[in-house]
Amino acid sequence: MRGPDPYAFAAGYYDLFRAKLGDEALPSVSFFTEFAPSDGYALEIGPGTGRATLAVAAKVAGLVCLERSATMRAVLLAKLAERPHLQARVTVLDVAVPPFRLDRRFDYAYFGGVLEHIRPADRPHLFRAVADHLADGGLLAMDMVLRQPAPDFPERVVDEVTVGECRYELAAAATALGPDESQLTYIYRTFHEDRLLATEKVERRHNMHRPEPVLADLAAAGLAPAPGLVFAGVSAEDPGGVVVRKEASA
Repeated sequence: MRGPDPYAFAAGYYDLFRAKLGDEALPSVSFFTEFAPSDGYALEIGPGTGRATLAVAAKVAGLVCLERSATMRAVLLAKLAERPHLQARVTVLDVAVPPFRLDRRFDYAYFGGVLEHIRPADRPHLFRAVADHLADGGLLAMDMVLRQPAPDFPERVVDEVTVGECRYELAAAATALGPDESQLTYIYRTFHEDRLLATEKVERRHNMHRPEPVLADLAAAGLAPAPGLVFAGVSAEDPGGVVVRKEASA
């Protein structure tokens, strides 16, 4: 769905805070790379700065990325510029979802950290669009299918990183608007030798997606869990990963 770029200035901070966590950072790069078919063709929705993109691209024959944020696309393309061996495999398109239409089908599709931006009413349209672009037997992987309550907490500092003489601080707050929706606020502060230089704020809606309705919408789109390929998170530490396969008749 097209709208204001929520990462107009925040894209530069995105990897800064996640790099600190290494392989434990979410979305999980290893989770989405695990299901990527060697020498197959993949579709990524919402690649952001390309944390998972680079790992998946190293494994598949070709990868198409749909990213509506101009600043996120710029960061991803800058990373690809430093990796000439991946440039022929990765196509980055300015496309918002849902809906979308490409003249090809893929063996694998995935989106990490994306469902929170999708309204529940738009979820069936997203799943159908993905199913339409999957080859029979193709896999779809996602995260953020969770059971925990919608976030609700006062402003608090959640991370900070020091680079040279500058310290970058990330604070967050959440107000629950209902059982499956919150208003999130992220505040990025830049300090130089403890002097505040800049404060930048991002506000957006956060949508919760529960396992039962998600699996029902997937089934309606012809996407079914195969044995051992579905998991819905219960605790706040779980990424809520789900993997399904396109049925031949879908």
